[in-house]
Amino acid sequence: MRIRPLDHELDPAACDAIVAGLPEWFGDDRGIRDCAAAVKMQPGFVAVDEGVAGFLTWEPRDQDAAEITWMAVRADARRQGVGRSLVAELVDSLRADGISRLEVKTLSSRRAYPPYAETRAFYRANGFVEVEELDVWGPENPVVRLSRRV
Repeated sequence: MRIRPLDHELDPAACDAIVAGLPEWFGDDRGIRDCAAAVKMQPGFVAVDEGVAGFLTWEPRDQDAAEITWMAVRADARRQGVGRSLVAELVDSLRADGISRLEVKTLSSRRAYPPYAETRAFYRANGFVEVEELDVWGPENPVVRLSRRV
């Protein structure tokens, strides 16, 4: 597996296919559309094995911080280090650019949903800590913002 920059021309179809294969995480039509738009416009990385195994997109927040906006790993490639490698590549890139903090938002534990418990555990295992609870996605989808030093 290798990690390379996201190609806005070549990679969107493969990223869309990954999202379509993860209905437990991507069941909201608006979220699917927003993710599809992000892989066409935002900077990011893809993990490649025999095809695209995973991707992440990100955007700057301010001069010191960036945020992972979308990340997904193909169902058959989960728990093989793909997500960890994508985050590590982003951290290395941000560090080289003088960014000191990386953030991500995900579904809060206030809404008991096992797939997102896995997501929060993944981010904690990758050095993120929960910073605050937000209600930016509506009361039925409480958000937790996580952060880590780069």
